Amino acid sequence: MTQTIKFGRQATQRPPFEINGLSFSSLPLSLAEERDLASAGQDAESDDAVMDALLEKLADLLNTRAQGQPVTVAWLMEHLTPGDLEGIVAHLRGEDTE
Repeated sequence: MTQTIKFGRQATQRPPFEINGLSFSSLPLSLAEERDLASAGQDAESDDAVMDALLEKLADLLNTRAQGQPVTVAWLMEHLTPGDLEGIVAHLRGEDTE
């Protein structure tokens, strides 16, 4: 008997991840989320505006995966490092981050 090959966001099951004690589902990014993330800050006129746009998108992504308390941009600014931003997005893309 052959095994069925599965595609789609639900095909990959990974354990949740945590940021400072808050848990989030590891549901992979959808194509729409990838597009939104890629376009974040494209019309921004300063580096600060780009960062604000990226943090807003990241907060949205995390809040759709929150397993408890939602996060805000202010919370992200307080609890994340610049490397965390890349690591979280890489994890949600299914890239090996270890």
